[in-house]
Amino acid sequence: MTSLPHPWIGTGLTDPGRVRASNQDAFAIDNELGLWVIADGMGGHVGGNVASELAVASIMHHMRTSAQPWPSSGDLLQHATTVLTHAIATGKTAIQERIAVAPELRSMGTTVVAAWLCPLPTPSVAIAHVGDSRAYVIRDGRLAALTTDHSLVQQLLTEGLITLEDLWDHPKRNVLVRALGLDFPSTPDIALHPLDPHDIILLCTDGLMKMISDEDILSVIQDSRGSPEEACQHLISRANAAGGNDNTTVLLITPLTPS
Repeated sequence: MTSLPHPWIGTGLTDPGRVRASNQDAFAIDNELGLWVIADGMGGHVGGNVASELAVASIMHHMRTSAQPWPSSGDLLQHATTVLTHAIATGKTAIQERIAVAPELRSMGTTVVAAWLCPLPTPSVAIAHVGDSRAYVIRDGRLAALTTDHSLVQQLLTEGLITLEDLWDHPKRNVLVRALGLDFPSTPDIALHPLDPHDIILLCTDGLMKMISDEDILSVIQDSRGSPEEACQHLISRANAAGGNDNTTVLLITPLTPS
């Protein structure tokens, strides 16, 4: 990692919250590979924790054992799309195979959001996601979303049928239109984002966004910029203080020597 021009490392934390009896989120960090993954098992469905753990483990295993490394030239987005699509497909296959031997889990599913660092020729990060777990970038004092939710309310918003104010109170706000599971479309959206040297990437499940505003998320990260561990803890504490209605997982990907 130290040989890279602007290396980034990940720090993560997960918490069940104040309402849910179990934690259906999962995450994994491989700082050497430059790969970070979060998954949110579908709330209220039997086996949500099984689905998220299977997805994360399968994606990490595929990337460690089968994925081709970044090429030195060529179409980097196409490379990221091919590799990450295959990796996420292994997660869906693992879930389907478990359902085949445990039919009582057939309703389980999970979101996934993954970040894969491309260090050369200039640093960038490939973001792949399915569902409503999110990726953000913190740059120049601003928090900007890098993903768009695969949810019914986001679809209605895009079509102009509801407003932003309707999102969190909508009766269908928890309905996903893509997920890793038996009965869901699961094609990921994948994009490649150039990185500035001091960029911070945030991956999180919706337990964070449901509870605290973008402004509060940014404030916590900026106030704890020198300590990613402290920032993760404070984000989860804020979510819990606001009600902790869901499991919350946060993963900060920060420059190795942040300013």
